[in-house]
Order: sequence, then C-alpha cells, then structure tokens
Amino acid sequence: MFRYLRFYVTTIYTAIVTIGLFFGEYWLWLPGLIYLVGVVITDQIFKQDYDEKPYKFSFFLDLALYLSLPSALALFFAMFWTFGTGDQDALGVGQFIFGITDIDVVNVRNQTAWYHYALMFVLLMVLTTAAGGLAGHELTHRTSRPFDLWLGRIAMALNWGVAFPIEHVYGHHSYVGTTKDPATAARGDTVYQHLPKAMYRTVVNAWEIESARLEKIGAKFISFKNVLLRMSLVSILMTCFAYYCAGLVGVAGYLFVCLSTKIALEILNYVEHYGLVRESTEPVQPRHSWNCNHVVSSVFTYNLTRHSHHHADAQVHFQDLLTHSDQPEMPNGLLSAYLMTLVPPLWRKVITPKLLEWDREQAEKEEYGIIREANNNSGWDELKSSVANRSDDFGIPEKTAVA
Repeated sequence: MFRYLRFYVTTIYTAIVTIGLFFGEYWLWLPGLIYLVGVVITDQIFKQDYDEKPYKFSFFLDLALYLSLPSALALFFAMFWTFGTGDQDALGVGQFIFGITDIDVVNVRNQTAWYHYALMFVLLMVLTTAAGGLAGHELTHRTSRPFDLWLGRIAMALNWGVAFPIEHVYGHHSYVGTTKDPATAARGDTVYQHLPKAMYRTVVNAWEIESARLEKIGAKFISFKNVLLRMSLVSILMTCFAYYCAGLVGVAGYLFVCLSTKIALEILNYVEHYGLVRESTEPVQPRHSWNCNHVVSSVFTYNLTRHSHHHADAQVHFQDLLTHSDQPEMPNGLLSAYLMTLVPPLWRKVITPKLLEWDREQAEKEEYGIIREANNNSGWDELKSSVANRSDDFGIPEKTAVA
C-alpha cells in the first residue's frame, strides 16, 4: 500500500501549505521551508530506489495526478487571498475561518511583516512547481488519453505555462541533446546564462509548432482549435481571479509566482540534460539524459528522476519507468543538483567529471566531433584540455585511435 500512497505526498503537503497561508506570519513560509530542507536532507539519507515491480492498480496512481489540479487551484486561491490588503476577504474565507477557530486571520494577514512574504515567494516557486507543474508534465505526455492530456494542459496553464506542454512534448523530446532544443544547456553555460535563452525559445518554438499543426489541418491561427489560445484563456481567467481576490497586488504577485514556476521548470531541464549531446540523425537513447534513482526525489517528482527511460519512451507512465542504473547519473539527487546549479562554481566542480566520464564511456563515434566543439567552446579549461592530444575520433587516445 505504501508504494501507492507515497506518490500522494506532494498533494498532502500542498494541502498543509495551503492551510498555512491563511494564518500569516511564519505559517507563510515555515511549512515550505520544512518541505525543501527535508527533501534535500532525506534524499541523501535514504537508499536509492531500484524498485521496478509492476503496479496492479494504476488508477490509484492516476488519481494522485488528477488530484494535483484541485490542490494547485486551492494553493493559488490561498496565495491570492494572502495578497489581499485591508478588509479584502475573497469569498469570505477569512470570516469562515474566524467562525470555526476564533482567529481573525484577516487581521493577522494585515499585521504580517514584509519579510514573511519575501520568504513565502521563494518557497512558492518550488511548491507551485510541485503542485501543478510536475503532475502536469506527466499528464501532457499522455497524448492518447484526451482527459489526461486536457487536465495536464490545464494544470500548466494555471501558472501561464501554456507553451511548455506543446514545446516540451513535440519539440524538446524530438530535439533533446541538439542545438535545436531550448532545454539542453550548452557546456559552460551557467544556469543564469541558460534561463533567458531557454524561456524565450520555448515560447517561440511552441507557437511555431502549433502554427504548423494548424496549417496542416487547414485551421485558422485565430480559432478555437488553437491549443495555445485555448489554454491562454485559462491563464487569463486565473489572472482575473487574482485581481478579484486582491486587486493589482494580487495580479503582480500571481505573475511573479508564474515566472518563478517557469524558472523552476527550466532549472529542472537544465539539470536533466546539461551538456549532453546527440547527433540529430540518431535516435534518442537513455544515455542522452542525466538519470537519478534517489527515492525522495523520485516520490516528490512522480519519477521524473528516471529521466533516461522517460526520454527513451515518453509514452511510458511514470510508475512504469525503469531505473536504468547503468546510465549517466546526475550528482547527489535531482533536488540537490537543482540547488547546486544556483552556485555556478559548485555546479562546475560536480558536473565536469560527470561530463568527462560520459564522453569516455557513453558517447558514440558520431558524437565525437560535437563533443570536441562543445568542449572547446565551453570556456572551461578542464573540458578544453580533454580534447587536446587526441585523434579526430574524440575520446580515443591518439595511441589507440582507430584509423
């Protein structure tokens, strides 16, 4: 039973954080901080998860994903309510809470110091990604199941992530490891260099992909058949709801959190594909993604950690993904690696030996030239020196090179 229940942890914790937002002060950020620190620490303590036994009752795992939408909606509403000022009490929730607890949460909110809100914003970047983005990612890959696909796109649209489901499924998964993929960071690029390029190209690519699809079926760009426009309506409705709950302050706070969520998703992509290359004419293989089998990261991300198999076959549901323990492994677990990217010198220190190992043991002959160019352009001496004194067949020492 625990094998099933563990994938409800994100939804349960989202509910706890949602309730906490109504009580102001330390409740705005303490549950989120416990979540973040707890996940990172326990990820290093608990053993890795190599469980590949099939699940007999897949509906209970699907339900964990389906619940992500109402839980994300509740979290966003609590956030909007928190942005309110003065006597604003959207939907009378404050009055309701006062009636059952005798706590005047509206007054508590108005008395809460600014620094509590600052911490809240930082932690909501992680929680809104976990509540809607990660489950939405899984569901948008289920293109043969209309309900799942619709739900996933709605979940992403809650935070203005309308471009992600299109570009990710029909762009990223086709071009991963090549320069055409916005999500694959070039060797030497820090996360701060990569993010603006990735975010811009994701949006542009999504509109190009959708435009090509509409042209193929003979539909007009401005029509209800345009998925991006339909999903944008959801985002517009959410923006209007933020205004209803808290005015312009609510809209500003909402858009900031949406931007933060987008950044969080792109950082995950940065970690999962950093520096790996692929010849564009070759099929995507498990070795073209960084993999991870840390149990806590896996549970909180719906096995997004098993990224090698996910990219080898994106139609496989999260519970059926294989561990691929022989594939390139990201350093220290997904969530720990995520935090390391925020300190570029630290990230460089841990990822460089991983890249050199991949070059030696995982790369194929067709990729040697791409690796040579990537390492020379990286600006990292460790990578540039690895191509010195080698044959044109990168990765094979001169003395053993094949003619």
